[in-house]
Amino acid sequence: MTELSAWLDGAAARVFAVCATLFVFLNVGAVTLLVMKRDRGIVNRWTARWLAVNFALLGAGLGMPLAAKVVHVTVDAFSASRTLTNPQAREADAEPQPNRR
Repeated sequence: MTELSAWLDGAAARVFAVCATLFVFLNVGAVTLLVMKRDRGIVNRWTARWLAVNFALLGAGLGMPLAAKVVHVTVDAFSASRTLTNPQAREADAEPQPNRR
């Protein structure tokens, strides 16, 4: 299960980085276009789409790390409860000790 947690942590970091980068480029591009064109019609035509993309990027960029953390905590909780309630599982997970005779 630690492989799953490690993979989710890596994927969450990648998704956050990509979404943050796209968010910055999108907004810098929008401000640049607005300053260069000086046309209020652009604002009226593109605000709904711009907001939708911004919310999608924010949702993915913040939601994926949050979901990964929830899965990580859940996996840790279940693996801890497994070893607490089942002593044989605790012994099976332990490293074998060499026989001393």
